[in-house]
Amino acid sequence: MNKKIPDHWLTIAKRINSIAQSGLTFTKDKFDRERYTELLDLSIQILNHITEIDREKLNFIFKRDIGYQTPKVGIRAVVFKEDKILLVKERMDNKWCMPGGYADTGLTPSEIAIVEVKEESGYDVQPKRILGLIDYNKHQNRPFPFDIYQLFMECEIVGGEAQAEIETSDVGFFDIHNLPELSERRVTKEQVIKMYELYQNKNMEPIFD
Repeated sequence: MNKKIPDHWLTIAKRINSIAQSGLTFTKDKFDRERYTELLDLSIQILNHITEIDREKLNFIFKRDIGYQTPKVGIRAVVFKEDKILLVKERMDNKWCMPGGYADTGLTPSEIAIVEVKEESGYDVQPKRILGLIDYNKHQNRPFPFDIYQLFMECEIVGGEAQAEIETSDVGFFDIHNLPELSERRVTKEQVIKMYELYQNKNMEPIFD
């Protein structure tokens, strides 16, 4: 497992990046634009070193997404049947995770959960309650170069059947004590266990941060 990066270095790198992005958006001075561009390039170098994400990919992410920086939002659907959790096998890494992905504009969190479960597993679900909202990078040994808030939503199956789709190669329900290899860049074992505890205890407070 990679050594966890101290939070303050990632915070500094992201802050430099945010200042550069905002400056490039609002400045009208060509010399200031050159300075902000240099700051942006320096922040990408630092983030490349910290996260080990390819520099070309970082360039694509940050030079496309110019403007005031806010966290991205991810949705994960927590679906249980007979005390077993629904997981899908991701084609990208051949590992398992809860259905979900980044939030799309124009849809509510519940609508996103419904769409993601249907597209990735074949099941129709009805969202029931929020189980947690966390800062993704606080729970990862290898942080992403931007902030992500991850929302976990408990959902109940109301129809459909298991069917792998474009992004997934398999669908299954697993005992919480006998999980397959998880895609931990998407969801960790500790998070799956916590979701099970929340599912079992309806009076338990959602997790946050």
